[in-house]
Amino acid sequence: MDFTYYLPELLLGGAVAAFLIWGAFFARELFRHSRGGSTCVHCQAAASKITTPPYLFLLPISFGAKYEDAQNYLLTHMKPILGKEEIPSGRRACHVEVCQCSKCGKKQVQVTDFLQVRGEETLEGTYHFPLEPFQPLLSRWDALGGCPRDDR
Repeated sequence: MDFTYYLPELLLGGAVAAFLIWGAFFARELFRHSRGGSTCVHCQAAASKITTPPYLFLLPISFGAKYEDAQNYLLTHMKPILGKEEIPSGRRACHVEVCQCSKCGKKQVQVTDFLQVRGEETLEGTYHFPLEPFQPLLSRWDALGGCPRDDR
């Protein structure tokens, strides 16, 4: 028999295998996030948060607005603030937490974009980036009078 006879089964098997692999990575990320960690952007190992409380920044956008190239947008538009009371009604803000990889030791940031509605945070997106581009923003936050951080 020709292999094309089994082609539909082979394609279906490949699609199922790809879905199972994607599902395993997705489940791993959810598990790590629920335990207060994340996945390293460099080597995919577990990274744990090393800053508490998180840095807080104001974004110049409101509910429903989207942006392309999240890293570039966030780097150019985030303004440091010290508390949620400084967030104007209808404006979005973001938490930035520094994480360190347990395997390679590299640091990264986890940016959580949210909209505060009646005291509750409505999640708009979560992003993971290397720490180096965000270091000047975190230093500006510290200079503003935020909590001292010795763990960076």
